[in-house]
Amino acid sequence: MNKKDTYIQSAQQMAERVFENKNDAQTWLSTPNFALGGNTPLEHCQTELGLRQVRRILASIEFGGVV
Repeated sequence: MNKKDTYIQSAQQMAERVFENKNDAQTWLSTPNFALGGNTPLEHCQTELGLRQVRRILASIEFGGVV
């Protein structure tokens, strides 16, 4: 498994935990996000920095913080 696949898998796992539903997580990961410059979270997970940004947003969703 290459790094990009590992980043995507990590984002998917966290999204599933946050949304408590695999379908909702996949929808969120596939929807353009303003906080990511209009990219989808999956598009953004091509790099380690992108993954960190996606994880930050998911943490904000999970704990009710500001993105």
